[in-house]
Amino acid sequence: MPHSIPQEKHILIIGAGLTGLILAQALRHLNHLHSTQPQPQPPKYTYTYTIYERDPYAFARGAGWSLTIHWALTDLRNILPPDILARFHECLVNPGAADRGIAGNFQYLDLRTGRPKEKWAIPWGAASRVSREKLLALLMEGVDIQWNKHLTSITTTTNPTSTTTTSTITAHFIDHTTATGSLLIGCDGSRSTVRRHLTPTPTLALPSRLPIRLLGLRVPYPITKIAKCEALDVHFFQGGDPLTNVYFWFSFIYLPRPEDRYPEGKGETEAVCQMMMSWPFEKGGLRRGKNNVGEEEEEGEGMEAPGDNAGRLALMKELANEWAEPMREMVMDLPDDTDVREIVLEDWVPGVGRWGNQGGRATLVGDAAHGMTMFRGEAANHGVIDVSVLVKLLAESAKEGSELELEDVVNVYEKEMIQRTQPAVLKSRQACLDAHRFDRVDGSSPLISRRAMKD
Repeated sequence: MPHSIPQEKHILIIGAGLTGLILAQALRHLNHLHSTQPQPQPPKYTYTYTIYERDPYAFARGAGWSLTIHWALTDLRNILPPDILARFHECLVNPGAADRGIAGNFQYLDLRTGRPKEKWAIPWGAASRVSREKLLALLMEGVDIQWNKHLTSITTTTNPTSTTTTSTITAHFIDHTTATGSLLIGCDGSRSTVRRHLTPTPTLALPSRLPIRLLGLRVPYPITKIAKCEALDVHFFQGGDPLTNVYFWFSFIYLPRPEDRYPEGKGETEAVCQMMMSWPFEKGGLRRGKNNVGEEEEEGEGMEAPGDNAGRLALMKELANEWAEPMREMVMDLPDDTDVREIVLEDWVPGVGRWGNQGGRATLVGDAAHGMTMFRGEAANHGVIDVSVLVKLLAESAKEGSELELEDVVNVYEKEMIQRTQPAVLKSRQACLDAHRFDRVDGSSPLISRRAMKD
């Protein structure tokens, strides 16, 4: 018999990062479609959702950098609500380049000469470079986020009348509150607490650290100063030092339109830039006479990042001192108060049986499911596809007459996600390692090769 009143399924989203917010907006869009588009029959289910975030407020851990949505761009457009999609352009790193139809290039430079070792044009319309801060702020609009909710445990409740193994799942938080729903989705990053609770032992949830050390920063620079960088590319460039195997990344986080720049325009005088510098951590590798706290390094150890900010900044300048311009200048002129952070490079390879989904009541999405390095720029893209696949399955399950239950939804989603992302994590790992071996970087390296959702 058709359901006259749809049954409500509440979804607990753990994590208000990029993937968690995209998931919430996709569910919001699905609900909008159900309420506005004529249906032959009312849906069997409707989905409600709440996001639970461990941080006390938005951007408590910083504003973040920039990212590229490329092969997942169409899926992102399809799952976002119209009101959010209509403002997506507000998040662009370089709106002026978008206005002029300039997509930029993907290139890897010899940092000693400044010449490209590899370079290819990015097709127009194939990618959007966006500010993570602006995108997150946009995606937070219209969704329910509960802040300061640190997950401590997960429990399930069995319903004897249910045809599924468990009927509900409950999240327990450190403030002694709880939240109960039909499905719990871990969107809580590469060191996911949800993953730790779903794996047979907590150690299986731990990511693997790569033998690379990386420093990152964001800095405002005068428009006049970054002109040479903008001439190299309107979004980003990267390169390697053939003598030291040090890797360098430069990108814009925000670049004003030409008509908005001082003195010709409205008075914007600065661009916000992102830089990363990294090196192999290995015996016999990169060394310096002393580390920046004045202690001799023991022979044979890899070079760790200095423990203090001044030391990290000094090391970056030391490593860039013999580079070509404008790379050298961008590093050497960093102000003394620049906040330089060490970023730990880790990954986590998904696999069948690596976690349990509690009879279809819990699953993982985004970095929580497949943490990968940033060296192919694919983590956010796979997160978008995760959401797209999962929400399509939820929509199918909600249809009157569908035999697809939540357990089926989760099992089908996880099978596709693991098949898609397991090789992606490994390719991103290899890209990271290749980035720190200048002689390995060519068109066959996953660092350089064209990006695609599946090989």
